[in-house]
Amino acid sequence: MLRRLFAALLILVLPSLAMAETCLSPYVKRLDRPEKYLYLFCVDADAKDNDFVAVIDVDPASKTFSKIIHTVDLGSRGNETHHWGYTDDRTRIWAGGLLSSKIWILDVATDPAKPRIEKVLETIPEVTGLTGPHTYYALPGRMLLSFLGAKDGGLPAGMAEFTNDGRFIRRIDQPKDAPYAYDLAVKPEFNRMVTSSFTPMRNYRKPFKQMDPKDFGTEMVVWDFKARKPLQVGRAGLAPLEVRWSLKKGANYGFTNCALDDSLWMFRGKTDGRYEFKKVADTGPMPADLRQSPDDKYLFVSNFGGDTIQQFDVSDPEKVTLFSTAKIGTQPNMMHVTGDGQRMYVSNSLLSTLDRDGTFWVRLIRITPEGLKIEKSFNVDLTSFPTGPARGHDMLLN
Repeated sequence: MLRRLFAALLILVLPSLAMAETCLSPYVKRLDRPEKYLYLFCVDADAKDNDFVAVIDVDPASKTFSKIIHTVDLGSRGNETHHWGYTDDRTRIWAGGLLSSKIWILDVATDPAKPRIEKVLETIPEVTGLTGPHTYYALPGRMLLSFLGAKDGGLPAGMAEFTNDGRFIRRIDQPKDAPYAYDLAVKPEFNRMVTSSFTPMRNYRKPFKQMDPKDFGTEMVVWDFKARKPLQVGRAGLAPLEVRWSLKKGANYGFTNCALDDSLWMFRGKTDGRYEFKKVADTGPMPADLRQSPDDKYLFVSNFGGDTIQQFDVSDPEKVTLFSTAKIGTQPNMMHVTGDGQRMYVSNSLLSTLDRDGTFWVRLIRITPEGLKIEKSFNVDLTSFPTGPARGHDMLLN
């Protein structure tokens, strides 16, 4: 009954769908319909079996709604599978491991319900001189990747550019006074790219209590995007992670979540061409992910250390206010907001070295005019695979 009602409501709102998936590169082709499949990047929890991709049916009209309908064995274990991203034409997903530095190119066009491995890039450190591929950012016909560290697992980090089918094009070095890296995002309108900071493999492969707090970055770099040239190094709180430009036309500002500073920061272009960096809000403990609403009114923060999702009103970026809070479960991490801005999928694993709970899941939050509402009928259990529990991290919709 609930599933039929959900499907009927989707049909009613279809004419007004914007389909602006805010967490994707602006160069990625958008869906012209509600999502049918959720792809989940999974780490085998005890690293004794192969890592994999799980396909979850998220079509409310389907008989297998909210069920895992397919898995893709990645052929190896202990990769610390983490983030991924679509190519610009949305036919492939690039996905990688933070420990192995392997990259899988997945075909999701031939049969979206059953992705297949098209190619595995196994010599990334030798080819690029970098390790820990993190962000997979689509450009026209290309993929721009950020890496967390150098070939030896230390610093400096950097970026590398590839063709969509995996041919290496070039490496892009960090400025000397900003050796850390994490995320990247482009605002084509201003020919600007901003990158953020985390920590290299020598640190993130350790248990959290053993990590060196001095081996995390605070830098955010502003780049001339077309020239791939750094223009300015700014500073935020400790470990500024996601980079989210404002979606409004003509808005030369954006936000980041500082995971080890429990804060939101804004970066904004000034009349002289330089950018300012300022703290605009306090968050819950360890804000691990940051997402936007398609209307650019709200930011969503997952507080991995506080077990909450926070919704901030950023319609006035100078006066950021907390609008709503949801307690969805232990250690919420990755979020994915749907193109119509009405639903948010949430997973709850960050890193094998950071997770503090062994109950892994994917859950759903409804984004309503009154705030965040947990959809109790949607709960995908990730602890009962034949190989045991899996840590679900990043998600994509198709």
